[in-house]
Amino acid sequence: MDPRIIKLSDILVDFSCRVKKDEKVLIQCYGMTALPLVKILVKKVYSAGAIPFVTLKDDTIHRELVSGCRKDQLELMEKHDMVQMKDMDAFIGIRAHDNVNELSDVPSEKMNQYMRDYSRPISDERVNNTKWVVLRWPNNSMAQLANTSLEAFEDFYFDVCTLDYSRMSKAMDRIIELM
Repeated sequence: MDPRIIKLSDILVDFSCRVKKDEKVLIQCYGMTALPLVKILVKKVYSAGAIPFVTLKDDTIHRELVSGCRKDQLELMEKHDMVQMKDMDAFIGIRAHDNVNELSDVPSEKMNQYMRDYSRPISDERVNNTKWVVLRWPNNSMAQLANTSLEAFEDFYFDVCTLDYSRMSKAMDRIIELM
């Protein structure tokens, strides 16, 4: 296992979400390239004495669902997923999109309907009532967008994402005190 993934999971669980014993943590992952992180997060949440829940999603399947969605379908999806979200104390979202443009040809009226009737209410619940963090996962799609190799992009990504943010936060607090 890449030690950078372990370090990142420590930051996500201990710093970003400050997961505590008996808390319920939803780990949601779009794309399968991030499964090594998901696996380590599950172990890390358990080691914190908390309870992990995992939802794996695929963009090509998501595209099909949104392209043909109906209002009653979205309302039922929202109802069921809202129950789960309301039960969560923390949320870790991982976006590992193989193709960042997978939804680009979904008709705008369907995308707007999906956002209004499903995505926005779930997102509002998550943002307002859980400890949460959402991150992208380094993969070929992201490396292409950065005009670099996957290896070089991963090095950059992990250098940035595994900084000592708690130390940085303390330094920022000190700067604010001096102002």
